Amino acid sequence: MKKKIFLFCFTFVCILTLLTTSSTIAAEKKIGALGRIKPHGGVIQIGIPPGNIISSVMAKSGDVVKKGTPLVISREVYPNEAEISGAEMDLKEANTAGKKAIEIKQLEATIAKMQLEYARSALNRMLEGGSDTYSAQAKEEKEHAVSLAEAKYNLATKELERLKLNQEINTSRASAKVKAGRIKAQQSRVNAPIDGTILEISQNIGGSADNEPVVRMADLSIMDVVADVFEGDIFLLSPGTKATINSKALSHSLTGKITAIGKIVSTKSRNVEVIIRLDNAEAASRLINHEVNVSFDVPGKDRK
Repeated sequence: MKKKIFLFCFTFVCILTLLTTSSTIAAEKKIGALGRIKPHGGVIQIGIPPGNIISSVMAKSGDVVKKGTPLVISREVYPNEAEISGAEMDLKEANTAGKKAIEIKQLEATIAKMQLEYARSALNRMLEGGSDTYSAQAKEEKEHAVSLAEAKYNLATKELERLKLNQEINTSRASAKVKAGRIKAQQSRVNAPIDGTILEISQNIGGSADNEPVVRMADLSIMDVVADVFEGDIFLLSPGTKATINSKALSHSLTGKITAIGKIVSTKSRNVEVIIRLDNAEAASRLINHEVNVSFDVPGKDRK
């Protein structure tokens, strides 16, 4: 009897131990992956117009700048400023000359209208006196005067319309030149497009970019790790899952949480990109693109 009780107790303890161990293993399940440190907004690359030569560099690597801060000026900015000044003078001249010509023609049209009204009035007065008070020749002369005054007035009116249209066209062209010059000048100046940190300025004064970026910058206030997770593990993860990041280059482990899980599986590696927002951005800000080891703490459950 005692032997049976002993065997029963022993069996019960073994089963309980197995259940406890299994539960502990499930609770401590981890998923590993390789990842790369990235600024949340990515690295912004900025160039200058092809053929331009850098004439001034106003920032250096490591500078923290505000949006709109001038970083680099290329040589073409100076001819562009002269071009803008010339275009602005053309615009001013187009406005001034056009207005004067319109004023003169407006005056001529007014005089022509007055002459037309006078000629019509004279003809009407003569006709009101009766046919016995004027000759056929006199009537013909008055009618001719009216016709001539009408022609002069119509001509002055059409010329006035033409001058107004010309002024509008000339002003638009001059304005377009000014705008084009300002755009060129703006393109010759490299300004910071965001608040951020200068990562690299690849050219010095006198250098040309040859369609390559001159400035690289990023907002380092928010840093992510982009992890490549095997497709078979992806269903164990979800936004908010905690992650631990390690590397020999790091003085201590970093922590973070998943903010996004990709939906495309790489046909070569069979991995899916997972974005992890780091809790401590500053610690990772000097290691952009550095490869790290990532482990995820997930509840123990079977893979789907």
